[in-house]
Amino acid sequence: MMRRTLSVAAMLAAGAFCFASVAVAAVDPKNPDWPCVQKKVENLSPTAIWDGPAIEDHKNWFSAEKVPALVTKLASRRVPMEKATAAIDDFAKSLPEADRDAQMTKLFAGLFDTVNTQRRSIIGGIEKYQRSQKARAEELEQQGVNLANLKGDIVVDDTAAVPESEEEQKLYWAGRIFQERQQNIPIACELPALLEERLFALTQHIRGKMTK
Repeated sequence: MMRRTLSVAAMLAAGAFCFASVAVAAVDPKNPDWPCVQKKVENLSPTAIWDGPAIEDHKNWFSAEKVPALVTKLASRRVPMEKATAAIDDFAKSLPEADRDAQMTKLFAGLFDTVNTQRRSIIGGIEKYQRSQKARAEELEQQGVNLANLKGDIVVDDTAAVPESEEEQKLYWAGRIFQERQQNIPIACELPALLEERLFALTQHIRGKMTK
């Protein structure tokens, strides 16, 4: 008597897609769409990295000469740190000593606002991606249940690396794509921290060019 076995796809159909719901579960219940192990901090505080003059009086940094262009350059992760710090050095040298601290404070204000906005955008993108993965996980799980019900007690070959039926193939490859997309989440979760590290390093360099 032939024993009853399940193929790879049938195993998925029988409920292996349940892993998806676990894989995309939120680490922090207070932020159900935040999948990262890092704590969600949507907005940075300037006082956590800046001990210079208050930046409240420098919100008009975008109207200062040379500052906006330099902020854009410094905030771009495509610009190596050595070039970014060299640009800060050149900017500081071009300023009259009496006006240097004020202009450097404007530079920090602009850099902080820009990087903070970048971080918020990335965090929002991660959460949007997470919601998409949650929805897709539910779809795949339901498709697996439907396929399992359709197959019933049919005896299938468990030696096939890739399922043969069209329905099983679709489910199999959809699961593979889902898993590949899921692997992108930890990478994306590192981006806010990388922005923070760059901002902190550049802030220290800016601060080092000031007299007070």
